[in-house]
Amino acid sequence: MRIAVAGKGGAGKTTISATLARTLARNGKQVLAIDGDPNPNLGMALGVDADLLRDPPRVPRNAADEVKDEQGRTQRVLKSEFADFRQQYAVQAPDGVMLVHMTRVDHAGTG
Repeated sequence: MRIAVAGKGGAGKTTISATLARTLARNGKQVLAIDGDPNPNLGMALGVDADLLRDPPRVPRNAADEVKDEQGRTQRVLKSEFADFRQQYAVQAPDGVMLVHMTRVDHAGTG
């Protein structure tokens, strides 16, 4: 199962995502929560220890290759096995949720 949460700023995406992730995990589902926000707060909403969130592992841009499928659509495919990816980049959150941070702002206010 894959669930994506999207909407405008301030709509409650982070709160809904954290609640959904923890509820699914408590009900026995394996959950990998992905925070793709340049200003990531999903870890805090999940209840991850603040020390783990100071400098969490981030997925580098080169962690996946771009490939085209038979219809010519571009997709990104992980270079490593998913279990290795999760081991390398995920942080343990409460209730068995694993959290991955995808982005960050490296040079705010430039260019």
